[in-house]
Amino acid sequence: MRVLKLFLAFAVLAALLSGCSSMQPAKVQFDDAEITTAVKAKLAADPDVSAIQVDVTTNESVVTLTGRVKTVDERHKAVQIARETNGVKRVNDLIKVGEMPANPGGGA
Repeated sequence: MRVLKLFLAFAVLAALLSGCSSMQPAKVQFDDAEITTAVKAKLAADPDVSAIQVDVTTNESVVTLTGRVKTVDERHKAVQIARETNGVKRVNDLIKVGEMPANPGGGA
């Protein structure tokens, strides 16, 4: 009887261990809208970045930043913030630096 209990205990333990070895940690996936919202919130919270001038879009976890900022440092900071946001795979930096050019056509 004791041998049978010992055998069953080993069988249960082996089954549990074999189940654990095939388990993989859950992969966290982020929705593109969630990533966009998170990047925008971080930009808005940062005093060094003119978030109102930076547009954020996300497609398949790739963030694209567009718009205009005043300085190169502001641009670098915006890109850094986007890169450090959870779920972001890559950042496309299309931000322009400097004041908006005057209207060359002179129209109103």
